[in-house]
Formats: sequence, structure tokens, C-alpha cells
Amino acid sequence: MSPARPDLPPICRVTGIFNVLAALMTIALLIIIAVHANLVTETERTMQRSSRYDSAWVGAAGRIEILNLQKALAGFALSRSEEDADQVVLFTEILANRFSIYRAPGFQAFLDAKPRRRQLLVEAESRFAMARPQLAAVRDLNAAALAALGAELERVFAAVDRVGAEGQADSVNEAAQIRAEMRARQTLQTWLVSGLFGSIALLLAMSTVQNRFLRSATRSAQRSAMDFSYLAHHDSLTGLPNRMAFTDAFARAAAACSEGRTRKIAVLALDLDGFKNINDRLGHGVGDALLRQVAERLAGCCAAFDNCMLTARVGGDEFVVMLDASDGAQDVLAQAEQLRAALSESYVAAGGSLLVGASGGIAVSDADGDPDALLVNADIALAQAKLSGKGRVVAFDPATREAFLRRALIEAELGEAIATGQIVPHYQIKMDVGSGRVCGVEALARWTHPTLGAISTAEFTPIAEGSGLILSLGRSILERACRDARSFPEGIGVAVNLSAIQFMRDDVVDAIEQVLRATGLPAHRLTLEVTETLMLSESERAIDTLTRLRDMGVAIALDDFGTGYSALSYLRQFPWDELKIDRSFIVEMETDARARAIVGSITAMAHELGIDVTAEGVETRGQVEALRAVGCETLQGYFLGRPVAVADLPWAMLEGVAAVARIGSGVAAPAQSRSA
Repeated sequence: MSPARPDLPPICRVTGIFNVLAALMTIALLIIIAVHANLVTETERTMQRSSRYDSAWVGAAGRIEILNLQKALAGFALSRSEEDADQVVLFTEILANRFSIYRAPGFQAFLDAKPRRRQLLVEAESRFAMARPQLAAVRDLNAAALAALGAELERVFAAVDRVGAEGQADSVNEAAQIRAEMRARQTLQTWLVSGLFGSIALLLAMSTVQNRFLRSATRSAQRSAMDFSYLAHHDSLTGLPNRMAFTDAFARAAAACSEGRTRKIAVLALDLDGFKNINDRLGHGVGDALLRQVAERLAGCCAAFDNCMLTARVGGDEFVVMLDASDGAQDVLAQAEQLRAALSESYVAAGGSLLVGASGGIAVSDADGDPDALLVNADIALAQAKLSGKGRVVAFDPATREAFLRRALIEAELGEAIATGQIVPHYQIKMDVGSGRVCGVEALARWTHPTLGAISTAEFTPIAEGSGLILSLGRSILERACRDARSFPEGIGVAVNLSAIQFMRDDVVDAIEQVLRATGLPAHRLTLEVTETLMLSESERAIDTLTRLRDMGVAIALDDFGTGYSALSYLRQFPWDELKIDRSFIVEMETDARARAIVGSITAMAHELGIDVTAEGVETRGQVEALRAVGCETLQGYFLGRPVAVADLPWAMLEGVAAVARIGSGVAAPAQSRSA
């Protein structure tokens, strides 16, 4: 079933109706004009017909001339006077001329209507032509000849009289017919003219209505355009100007700069600290209400600044304030701190008081600069403020821009790097210096970027955690490490770091089980390294997850031991397989007796609990000897070997064994590179 068509707006419906009516009226007008033109043509033809040679007049004149000739001939017969003879001759010539008029086309058409008429007139003309010489010499005729001539002319006179009488009657009938046709056409023309004027009046009325609707539509369109312009330049939630309005305001400031009114512009980017947690914990409705209060407070504070040029929301919980910085950067820095402090005061939300912090970044530029670049610089400063502890305002430092752009590039390409296998595990060996054998390897993620080169794990791992890619990164390294470990000697397992985000997922146990099944690596050859931070929150859930993993046969190591809170309590809560002493204790063992005592105590306690101990970050021979002296013989660090690709791992194992052998022989081990 086809979807219902949306209703058209009133102006569209009215316009459509008007167009249909206008088309119909136009067609009607064309028909009226065509009919009227035809009537005019027919009327002209009728007038031409009525103006032809009048058969009634010709016939009547012939009859009169016949009577005149008869009277003249009768008078001459009685008086025999010369004057009457002249009259006979005169009327004879007039009648002769009349016969020539009878041959005119108009009268010929009348004669052709009835052949008997022509026959009568032809016979009469023939008789008249025979009698004409006698009429011309009427003086010489005696009474008998004159009587015979009169008798002969009687038939001529009768024929002319009859034809003339019929012509007069025919003209009268035709005139009546023409008058009837003219009256009918005049009536039709009257109706046509009335219809024409009525159509014109209707078109004018429709045009008036249409113009009224068009004016209304124009006003409505203008209002809509103003509404659209407002929506395009303002944030729908807070009513503040948006990023587009910021760009426009900056352009106006640039124009003012060209006129010498503004020299410097400062942009302050403000962001709420912990707003995402408020949204997640209290809901988006509370978050939106909070943003509206922030916008209202920010606009009110900025209204008190004479140099405030714009207050805008550019997205999420980020707001920007554009200030005239012509009087110096220190003044706008002080104003920025005032605004940050104002936003950090409590708000009314969710039926109570809500306290959030705010951080800010400020950048200053010439007014003829790039507004997008200035906003990016302010965002960079804002990011620095958040990285340095939040709750402060940081001014943009050009030196930080390159680091920020580097971080942005890494974040943008991290996902593709994980998907295409650019990030791979390198392996660092663990040595049992007592036996001189390799007892395991740790998988450490390494990324060689096509343009940036080698990127440190300490650089891209926090980015992966912040962007949500840590799960796919961890899964990728785990799968690759388990697959590579199948080629290791049987007694050598692989250790993989498990991030807190990975560990706290409900499906972490199933995910690891799937990886082991897919790669075919036995569970006892995998060690998962976790940090003490996992135990700080939801410790019961963490212990349950660790127990399930250990039941699968996977070994669990507590990494960076000694750096967290209540580290000793964790040893009681869970049966760890391995403790890895943080390198911060190891680096001072050669010179600090306390460090040696702490490491010795940890080692002895772990052995007492049946937990293996590994010292991380071993870099010198002295550290090796100090560790062996306190009973810690499983070591890992650059002294024994740096992390290498899986293809170079056999050589790294040989070098590690050689390094331990040299310790026993008293030969110094070669320095190892600390390249990441």
C-alpha cells in the first residue's frame, strides 16, 4: 500500500485551484473571442449581401418607366402634338437603358433564381427591340399603326411589370431574413460580450483573492525565513547562538577590525567536568535541564562584561565566549576564571542540588584570523586543562598544538590500525636466573605508524581507552598472542595484559574462552595480567570473574604490585598465581636498603603463600644480583632482552640465556636498547 501523500499547505491548494480556474477562463475567453470574430465576419457578409444591387428598386423603376411610356404613347395618340412625341421618344430611350440595367450581375442573380423570369424578360426585350424603331418615328405613324404598336407593347409592358413586382417581393423577403439574422447575431453578441465582461470580472476577482493569499504567503514565508534563520544560528536546547553564529560574529569582528575598532579577539571554550556521568547516572532529561541552567547562568555573567561579543553553545556540554581582547590577555584570563568559577557553583536538578565542575581553554588571535583555527586552539587549551587536573582555565600554548594534532591523528587512525593489523604484539622474555632458562614471555602491543613511526604503548593505550577502542585492541592482541604462542616451546607460556575496561565486561570470561578455542592454545599456557585498580570497586564481582578464569586453567598475575592501595589485602582475597613487583622498587635496590627490604619482604611473603614472584624493569647487573640476594630469581627487563617481534623471539631467548650465563661467569652483559 502506497504511503499517504502529505497534505499541501493552503497557499499551494489555493494556487492550484486558481491555476485550474485561470486555465478554464482563458479557454472560455478564447472560445468567446473566436465565436465573436466569426459573428463579425458573418455580419459583414450579411451587410455586403444587403448592400448589393436591390432587385426591388430595379424592378420598381422598370415598372414606373413602363407606365411613363404608356402614358406618353396614349397622350400622343390623343394630341398628336410634337411635345408628346418627344415624350414617347424620351421614355423609349429610358426603357431601353433599363433593359441594359437588367443585365447587371445583381439583377441577373435574381433572374436566375427562376428561369421563367429570364424567359419573360428576354421575350419582352426582343419585342421592345422590334418596336423601338417605330417608337423613335412615332410622328410618322397613323392611328392604325399607332394602335397596332400599342397592342404589341402591351406584352412587353406586362412582362416588365410582372418581373418588377416579383423583384420587389423577393427583396422584401430577403430584407426580412437579413433582419432576423442580424437580430439573432446581435442577441448572441450581447451574450458573448456579457460573458466576456463577466469572465474578466471573475478573473479580476480571482486575481484579487490570489494576490491576498500571495501577500499572506509572503508574510508567512518571511516569518518562516526568520524562524529558519534563528534556528540555523541558535541552539535548540538552550537558545544560545551556535557554531554558525560564532563564525558570523567573528566575521563581523573582522570587519570591525578593518575599521580599527577591534585588534584582538579571545575565545574561551568552557566544558563541564563529569557531565557524561550525570547523563548516564541521572538521565538525559536531567542533563538537558542542567545545560539550560548553565546557558542561562553563562549568558547572565557575560552580560556584565562590556567586552563580551558572543556567548554560544557549540555542542554537547561545550560553550564558547568571544571577548574583545584589545585591552590585553590578562584581563580576559581573569574574566575567563570568573566564568569558570560561576559555572562551578551548584545547580538545582533532579529534585535537589547538583554540583559540577568546569574547565576552560582560552585562545587569543587577531580579528582577521581564522575563526575555526581559533576555536580549535581554544579546544586544545581546554583539553590541556582537563589533562592537567580539570577545574581550571588554561591559555593556549602554540607548543601544545602539535601534540594535540598528533593525538587527534592517532585517535583518528587507531581504529583502522587495529582492523588492519598494524598494531601487533612484541614479546619480552622472563628468565629464571637460578636455572638460566626462559620461563615465559609477555605480549606488549607495538604500533609502527606509516608517518609517525613507532608510537609508544603509553601514548596510544589511553587514547584507545578514551575512544572506546580498548576492547577491540585488547581482543586483537590477545588473539594474536595466543596464536603466536602455539609455536613457542611447550614449557613457555604467554602473558597478556587485561585492561580494566575489558575485565569489567560481563562477557569477558566467554570472550577469553572463545579466543582459546579459536586459536587452539591450552588455557594453562596463558597468563592474564591485571592491576590492583580492578579491586578498588566492585571487588566481589572482580574476584568472581578472576575465579572463573582461574577455573578455566588460565593463570592470573597481579601486575604493578605495590603501587596501589591496600595491596596486601588483595593477596588474602584471591589466590594469585603470580605477583609482578613494580619497577619503581627495582630501580633503587642497588642504592636503597629500604627498597631491598621491601622487595625481600614481598618475595618471602609471596613464596610463603605459594605465589610466584617476577621483578619487572630489571636493567642492570647490580639489580639482578640484588634481586637474587633477596630470593627473587624470575626477572624481566631490558637487561635480559627488549620486546621483539615473534620472528626475532628465538634470538631474544638465546641472548637472554647468554646474559644470565655471563652473570655467572662474571662477564658484563651488553647494554640493551630501551626503544619502545
